[in-house]
Amino acid sequence: METAVLVAQLEAAELDAGQFDHRAHVRAAWHYLNVLPLPEAAHRFAAVLQAYVRRLSAQEKFHLTLTLAFMHLIHQRMHAGESWDRFSARYPELFRDAGKLINRHYSPQALERGRREFAEPDLAALP
Repeated sequence: METAVLVAQLEAAELDAGQFDHRAHVRAAWHYLNVLPLPEAAHRFAAVLQAYVRRLSAQEKFHLTLTLAFMHLIHQRMHAGESWDRFSARYPELFRDAGKLINRHYSPQALERGRREFAEPDLAALP
């Protein structure tokens, strides 16, 4: 699926839940970071995700701190003008070791506190 189609379906809350795996999450985040500065991209993506999970009646799946923190980790790795294919090939750790990347910055206790409100990292600052 093309990035524009993915994002359009996500924003309309019409994307089939089975198509929105971790890779699709990262791809949508990458899209927002390509068109908006980090703070606006992170908050826009969070709002889109919240609307999407509400439509699915799956609000318990949304985690604000994970969403915003992962936006920082993606942003840190981005290069201007880089395609999705190139980006995703260069950073496989974003797909296979997502928990490990987050756990460098957050303890389990901080993550638990950060489900609905953003929790500052308690182990290492975000990039």
